Amino acid sequence: MIEVADAVAKLEALSEERAARVVSLIEDLAELEARENAEDLAAAREALAEYKRTGEAVSLDDLEKQLGV
Repeated sequence: MIEVADAVAKLEALSEERAARVVSLIEDLAELEARENAEDLAAAREALAEYKRTGEAVSLDDLEKQLGV
């Protein structure tokens, strides 16, 4: 993984326009990650609520089948 200081040095070496595009991509990736985390949290809460309603746990085999693993 690249160190922050190295990343900043590389950004400083770029033109302003190119650096702005790189920063924009980083912001987009951060937003996508936040959305994925929110979706994962919602799914986990839904699964917990389902478990509390039914008291039934999902076996690891069933979970792997549902996830296609």
